[in-house]
Amino acid sequence: MKTAISALPFAITLALSASLLPTPVSANTNNELSDAVKQSSVAVHFRYRLEYVDQDNALDDAIASTLRSRLTVNSGNAYGFSAIVQLDNVSALGNDNYNSTVNGNTNYSIVADPEGTDINQASLRYTNNSGTSFSAGRQLVNHMNQRFLGGVGWRQNEQTLDGYRLQQGFGEKINAELGHYHNVNRVFGPKGAAADQSGSFNTALLQWQINPAHQLAAFGYDFEFDSWAARSSRTVGIDYQGKLTTGPKLSWHFALAKQDDAHNAPLNVSHHYHRLSLNWAFDNLTLQAGQERLAGNSQSAFQTPLATLHAFSGFADLFLNTPNTGLRDNWLEAKTKLKDIAITLAYHRFDSDLGSQKYGDEWNASAGYAVNKQLSALVKLAHYQTDSLAVDTTKVWLMLSYQP
Repeated sequence: MKTAISALPFAITLALSASLLPTPVSANTNNELSDAVKQSSVAVHFRYRLEYVDQDNALDDAIASTLRSRLTVNSGNAYGFSAIVQLDNVSALGNDNYNSTVNGNTNYSIVADPEGTDINQASLRYTNNSGTSFSAGRQLVNHMNQRFLGGVGWRQNEQTLDGYRLQQGFGEKINAELGHYHNVNRVFGPKGAAADQSGSFNTALLQWQINPAHQLAAFGYDFEFDSWAARSSRTVGIDYQGKLTTGPKLSWHFALAKQDDAHNAPLNVSHHYHRLSLNWAFDNLTLQAGQERLAGNSQSAFQTPLATLHAFSGFADLFLNTPNTGLRDNWLEAKTKLKDIAITLAYHRFDSDLGSQKYGDEWNASAGYAVNKQLSALVKLAHYQTDSLAVDTTKVWLMLSYQP
């Protein structure tokens, strides 16, 4: 059953946008539309990826060779209105020796890049000079570092949301956002049982740029899944980023959140989350140390089902669902640049939050190179060695991105 709070962001966005609609001046209509056409753009983008997965189990090693072709059409602005339509096609090149979660090749390890053609984005937006932006339709929504809400841009099929979004700026330092969405287009689409998750998804974000060195944010997520009740929840939290303005080049990030059951959730839960990281930048080297904790009580754990999960807890993606005993991820990371090659090396130690269970550890490495303005290349490696959770896993990626 939908609650009153579920409809609140939609009611607010609809009322505000209706009150702000301009009255067109008929004499200028032709000029407005003509300028909008001139400002419109069409772009294509191609991303090829070869992904290899080797797991220490009975599954065959996976080799996924896929190409994502993307067409994006952005209209110009007319009376504050603009539109975007983005079409994606994901195709397997050669043999599909991998389990895409849809192709039925369950004897192989999973590479969640199903084939198919889909509308990735299709939305109408209204903006004005008062800092208001209202959009309706299928949208890519990335909040902060995408730990709670993101587009999962690493996968060939992005995650987008169907619904409404209101953004409002208050001067140059404060930005607020409310969203109401009724469907999640997941990375497992466009076909298949896990391609969509319907429900009522309400989001709120308030960001304050205190000064150039400090930013504070408060957020809230109210998720009600129609057919995934175990992930229905209500999460609130704060996020703070800061840095020293003199002396050593030190910066830090701290986030704290609390998650409770909501709506049709089958269990009564109350879990906490924190993330703390410290960066130290030198001339050509940046070091980072951090810890992330997602609490668990052996029956349930803090979950982030709509996050860009590949960016967290290791490239091997073994913690897409937090174990019921929770997760503590302690990591060290180094970034540098050798000539024009950007190199990253990271080490993760994974342990339970409840008790003293050692899950395993993981090494990650990546090297990126921009051949020119149109073509870039990326090589990534993940090696997870288990102590008690999952199995030893090695993943290797080669990716080429081209935009003419």
